[in-house]
Amino acid sequence: MKTVLGYLVLLLIATPVALAQGGNVFGPAVDADDRLWEWRVIAVLGEDEEWSGATRLHYQHALNDALRLRGVGQFEQDGQNGFQADFARAELLWQYQEETAAGYQAAFRLDARLNAQGAHNLRLAWVQQLDFSEGWRLRGVVLADHQIGAGSRNGLRLSHRVRLSRRFTPQVNAGLESFGRFGNLSDGLPGFEQQSHTAGPALFGSFNARWRWHVTSQWALSRAASDRPLRAQLQYRF
Repeated sequence: MKTVLGYLVLLLIATPVALAQGGNVFGPAVDADDRLWEWRVIAVLGEDEEWSGATRLHYQHALNDALRLRGVGQFEQDGQNGFQADFARAELLWQYQEETAAGYQAAFRLDARLNAQGAHNLRLAWVQQLDFSEGWRLRGVVLADHQIGAGSRNGLRLSHRVRLSRRFTPQVNAGLESFGRFGNLSDGLPGFEQQSHTAGPALFGSFNARWRWHVTSQWALSRAASDRPLRAQLQYRF
């Protein structure tokens, strides 16, 4: 356990960067036989006690045991205007490090995102995962975003996502998740309180091979962040 916590502290210090608060802490693994559709429904309870939500559909296709393509389309719901287009995104995941004997694996993911409103995004993510004994897993994602198109701003926006979890049964995992946005490098990174950082418990798993679920509660660690008392996600694969 001390080794797990040591790696977590090291990752938080060495990778001071993740993206949108409340996203998933995705992994690096590529399965050469991966060909699937996935539908997700997401509900978020904000600190103002108002609900918001989104639904998305994606298709992913592995080119080999190291490269995977994915296309994503998402609609959001704000409680007043019903569902409306949010974004479309294309992803290329390259697992450059297969799992080692020590349980480490890593990948890069390149995203191109077209937003329904505002500037569009290009994003590069560095994904790392380390599996320990007794079901422990540490996963970290470092992200750098650059805006393009009308209304875009110069510079790279840095963020990070981290999860430390343990598998208790084949269907149930529990752990802690942390999300942080550090700001724009071109503007000079602001102090911690002006950055957006949250952390909280997470419970996730599966009902069967097709249905998966994820529940988390995120609480502000800095003044610029907002609490998200509840975020629930249901996934169906086909």
